This record gives sequence, C-alpha cells and structure tokens, in this order.
Amino acid sequence: MLKKITLSFAILFVAAFSVAAQNQPQQIVAANNLTFKIAGKDRQRNNEEIVIYSPEYYKKNPSSKNGIDVLVVDDKVTIINDRAGAVYLQNKPDPGAIAVEKKGYVLSAQGEARKWILANLKVGDTIAVKAFDPNAEVPPAASIPCFAGAYYRKAVSSFDVWTGIAGFVKLGTPTVDENRLGAETKQPLDNFSVYMGGNAGGKSEVDAGLTWEFTLDKDGKRSARRNAFRPFWRTKTWNSAPDEKQFYFYPGETVQMAVLVAGPNKLRLVISDGKSKTFQTDFDAEGFSPGIPRQFKRVNAIDQVANEGKPAKPTEAKVTGAEWLSTVLLRGAGADAKQIPMAAEKFTDMRCPNVNNIVVTTTDKAKGGEKIDIYGAPKN
Repeated sequence: MLKKITLSFAILFVAAFSVAAQNQPQQIVAANNLTFKIAGKDRQRNNEEIVIYSPEYYKKNPSSKNGIDVLVVDDKVTIINDRAGAVYLQNKPDPGAIAVEKKGYVLSAQGEARKWILANLKVGDTIAVKAFDPNAEVPPAASIPCFAGAYYRKAVSSFDVWTGIAGFVKLGTPTVDENRLGAETKQPLDNFSVYMGGNAGGKSEVDAGLTWEFTLDKDGKRSARRNAFRPFWRTKTWNSAPDEKQFYFYPGETVQMAVLVAGPNKLRLVISDGKSKTFQTDFDAEGFSPGIPRQFKRVNAIDQVANEGKPAKPTEAKVTGAEWLSTVLLRGAGADAKQIPMAAEKFTDMRCPNVNNIVVTTTDKAKGGEKIDIYGAPKN
C-alpha cells in the first residue's frame, strides 16, 4: 500500500503551483525575524510586491496611492505611510508620497505585501535588507506558546518559502470519556483529529485534515456516535467532505495526507488510502501569496466542544496508536519541489497543555517518523 501512496505523492507534487519560480536576490528581515522578498529596485511597483527605492529615484518617480511606503534611515523605520489605507479604507485624502532626503531608502508595497508590512513593521523597528538565498532555511522557533482549549501535539515549521507539507499517518484509536457528555445531546464533549495546515505571514491560520465524525449507513441513517475520520478544512469557515462512505477513514488505516500551495491564495488538501478512497479539494486561503513567508504543521489532537481559547478541561478521553511514518516539507514549485524530511530539527515541538499529556516515541528520526499517544489524564 505504501508504494502506491508514494507514487501518488509524485503526481501531487507536480501539480503544486509555481509560487517560487522567480527568486529575487534580496529580502527584508523584520525585527521579529520574519522575511519578505524584495521584487526589484528603482522600478514600478506591481501588485503583491515590495520594491526598494533610492531617495533620488523615489523623488522623481514616487509610487502610487494604491500601496504603502516605508522610509528607512540608518536601518530604522522612521515613517510608515499607508496611502491605500487612507484612501480606500478610511475615505481620507491621499497623504501623498513621503518627503525624502539623501539618506536611507524607501520600501513600497501593494496588495498582500502591504498587509505584510502593516503586520510586521512599525516605526522605530530596526530592520535589514539582506541577500536572499533560496536554499538557506529559516530555523524553527525554539518554542511557541500553547493555545488553550485542547490536548494536542503539534510539529510546526519555521516561516519560510515552504510550499507545502505531506506525510503518511496511521490513524489512532479514540476512546471517549463517558462521564463527559453533553447534557442535551448526550454526545461526548471531547473529539479527535489528525490534520495538517499552515499560516501565512503570521496571521492567516488554516487547519485541514481529518476529524472524528458521524457516518451514514447504506440506508442513510446517521450513526449514534462519531465513529470515523472524515476530511475537513477550516479557514474563516468550517468545511468538510461530502458525507459519503468513500470519504470515511477508520482507526488503524494508513493514509496519505498533504496540504500544498495550489496558486495565489489557494491551498490543496489531499487525503488518500492509496486504494479506493481519495479526497482532494482546492480552497481559498487568504495570504498564501508569492513572497509571503509560510509555516506548515501537522497536529494530533483531542479537541473539546465550545472550549477554544479556554483552559483544557480534565478528561479521561485518549487517542492511542497514531503513527506518522514519514513527513516532508516542500520547498520550491511543481516537479522541482524539494521534499525535505520533517526531522526533529525542522520543527518546533509543541506538547499542550502539558508534556505529561503527550507521549511521543521516535520510530525513524531521519524521516520524522514517530508514534503519538494523547491522554486527557496526564501520564507520569
């Protein structure tokens, strides 16, 4: 079965959209270490780009009102002039171009690049313009704070020019806490998921993979309890695969899962058992545009009903026997995309809310292979 799945991976990677076909020689490094490629120097600014201007060129050829300009002097952000925000969002007069002297330079951005500047630069920041090496990887963060409301293990990459993530996972077996049922529904208040996803520019979060769901029998009758994993994707809204037998995946099955950049502001989710069950969809993913640094992740979780952002509630629920056989991060576009094993040094290891709730056993360090068991009741 794994051989069949591996072959299908090759097809999926060829289909990935070319978002990194034009690598530029320089990049901005913000104070928070996030980066953005500079598209050019002393030329017209196009949509989704950051262009750098010398003071002399900018005086003679100022940018249009459709973007944002940033004056940098002695590596310090001294002025941020959001002309597009003033004109189109606040209905104010165009503030015009920045008055520049001989020192420094101007960064001018439009579209998603403008949003990146607003999210990552502020007056007083020390920033840098450095050479862009497409082969140089940004290392993952040493640690990331947990987000409250669930028990989960997340392996998350750095923000870089990643174009996707893919892996093979053996699905774990959920066990519910019969003492934690909804008063009206009598359904468990803990649920289970295994998924991938990403983040663009530090703000556009996407989850996509499998969640524990109800199923329909051959007569269309719904199961009394959730009893199978089913594909879902969540951006600003929740979406799921059709409620059909061909999209039900069960504990113990090994599946291929992938989330790939499929075009500007588009991601592709693929889940397959390599045999008769395959689900694929392209969906809108705001911010996943050329030049925007991207982060990708894989997650095993016990979710809790109506508890997002709150402390995880005590539970005897658990999910055991899950195993990531291998995982790769994609770097590059289409058939030329490099498949880089998501080994331990490539990701930030998050075990939330407490390491005692998560048991990780490494099975193949080079391939990112590991078994993951999650317990609501901490394991000592």
